[in-house]
Amino acid sequence: MGDLGAQPAAAVYSVINFSHGALVIATMLVLAARQFRHSTGVQRLPAALLSPGSTFGVALCLAVIVMDIAHATGHHDLTHAIQAAYDPLSVLTFVFLCAGFAVQPAVRRAQNRARRRHTISFTAQLEPLWLRTTHARPGLSQADPLAAKSEDPEGHLHREIVEIRDAMIDPRVTFDTSRTERALLERAESHLVGNDTAVATTLTVPNVEERES
Repeated sequence: MGDLGAQPAAAVYSVINFSHGALVIATMLVLAARQFRHSTGVQRLPAALLSPGSTFGVALCLAVIVMDIAHATGHHDLTHAIQAAYDPLSVLTFVFLCAGFAVQPAVRRAQNRARRRHTISFTAQLEPLWLRTTHARPGLSQADPLAAKSEDPEGHLHREIVEIRDAMIDPRVTFDTSRTERALLERAESHLVGNDTAVATTLTVPNVEERES
């Protein structure tokens, strides 16, 4: 900037580039803020890092634009005054944006592992009810047991839920469930379709010998 900043063509080129950069980063700031509002728990961490990073990035672009204009118009005092903020803004923008982008895949992997644990937990908790179901109404698990065992955790949980629901609505069999069992089934269904907003908690396996009215 010391060599080319006073040249109008260089100033215009820099202003255009940093104006485009400010627009892109401002859009990312809006998206990060929206993601933060619509997320919960650890899902907010990437947005919480990208939001200040984007804010610092927009401020950095605006600072460069002002310095370009001030230098090209001969207002060197203003250029030097704003230049003091250039290095801190550059560092803060780099640190927060890099941290936000780096955390996103880590959070996604952690969520996938947590979801898998919750799926396995729900599968285990539904197993006593499912075993009663298969005795009352043999389903696909008995017709093709090898295929059932080879399913992933979510596929196995889905099979359990479907067979339990089929037994509950089949008029040919008598299959009673308690309120606790139905609540557990609904929680498992919500988890499977992704409607459980909070971290699933482990429930005790319902006592199938005790019935609730």
